[in-house]
Amino acid sequence: MIIIDGTPVSEVSKLLGVPSGMLYSWKRQYLSELGSGAPSGAPDPNAMADEIARLRKELAQTKVMNEILKKTVGYFSKVE
Repeated sequence: MIIIDGTPVSEVSKLLGVPSGMLYSWKRQYLSELGSGAPSGAPDPNAMADEIARLRKELAQTKVMNEILKKTVGYFSKVE
């Protein structure tokens, strides 16, 4: 849920009744296990998880900016 869906750790912690520190530990352990079993030349799972998180934040910011621009265009198209 945390890695693939991008669900915040606090939300998963409340949902499962597990301390957030333990979830971070499990995530770190899972990613290290993925990295150790990957063939040589394969991308690092930790780097991929970081990139996914970065891209999700960037997408959220872009959506907010898009909404602001839509509202601005709507406002100025009504004013004459």
